[in-house]
Amino acid sequence: MKNMRFIIIVLLVIPIFIFSQVPDTSKLSTKDNLFSIKLYNESLGLFNQQKQLEAITMLNKAIALNPKFAKAYYNRGCYRLQSHSLDDAIEDFSQLIKLEPGSKGYMGRGYTYLIKKEYQKAIEDLSVAVLNDPKNANAYYYRGSVYAQQEKYTQALADFDKAIELQNNYAIAYNDRGSIKIKMKEYAGAKTDLIKAVTFDPALAIAYNNLGELAAIAGDIGSALENFTTALKIQTDYFAAYNNRGLTKHNSEDFEGAVEDFTKAIGVNPDFDLAYNNRGNSKYMLGNLDGAIADFTKAIELDSKYGEAWLNRGVVKEMIRDTQGACQDWAKAADLGITAAGNYVKNQCQKD
Repeated sequence: MKNMRFIIIVLLVIPIFIFSQVPDTSKLSTKDNLFSIKLYNESLGLFNQQKQLEAITMLNKAIALNPKFAKAYYNRGCYRLQSHSLDDAIEDFSQLIKLEPGSKGYMGRGYTYLIKKEYQKAIEDLSVAVLNDPKNANAYYYRGSVYAQQEKYTQALADFDKAIELQNNYAIAYNDRGSIKIKMKEYAGAKTDLIKAVTFDPALAIAYNNLGELAAIAGDIGSALENFTTALKIQTDYFAAYNNRGLTKHNSEDFEGAVEDFTKAIGVNPDFDLAYNNRGNSKYMLGNLDGAIADFTKAIELDSKYGEAWLNRGVVKEMIRDTQGACQDWAKAADLGITAAGNYVKNQCQKD
């Protein structure tokens, strides 16, 4: 059975830095400006209570009273970013850039472009942020994150190196640098970085997940399971870690345990096509052919271009003597570039 993959995580969480200090009121003389400060401070309290929409309402009022209130635009942009109002966030960060063309606005807007997958715009903004504040570790980290998403690993590593040079305890940067090193098969360096990440932040679940992947690559099943389990103790809804622990159990022939973990992953993320495919593989190994077909079918419903799921469903259909259905699935998988499926079609489906 094909395509049982670990998930190596870069960018699970990128911190958003909110201005929390009270602005200087010494140069404010009007009641409107002073009242805008009061509203701004109330928005901080609401944000700390995770009431983003109420915080945005307060900042709307503060900005209406003081249209040049730079910190209010920045914080509203951050709140809107967390509320997934990305275009509105970009508008706020752009206004901040007009008022204070330093690094904060470019960082916020660049990160928002990253979320929107507008990578070139993100690089342009974050490069300005780096130029404006070359000692800002976060600006380098954000830009490195964009390069990582583009699979430009050399540039990403250079930016993560700089971020760590400027901030030696930057746990998430160590994690992301380690993640990239796994992808580049630089396993020794990856392990060093990931251990640094959990040393500086023992609650960084993402780093334990990646340490688990690294242990699995080395064939150390015990350590892999231990690290995935630690990640799940820290973050109980970590569906990628459930998938990875399930895959480790599958590879050690604990198929029932694997099904249990894949089911948990799906419970957290019902649209997790990879987990359906993986659970189908484990069910197949347990002899639950109907269950396997149902899981492969669900994976295909979620991603019609999931070639390996088409291939796997074809294999199970052949097992239940549905040759026509198997050949149809293999033909679809072959069209999607799965070489093994093309061989099945050639050897088992073509008639004289």
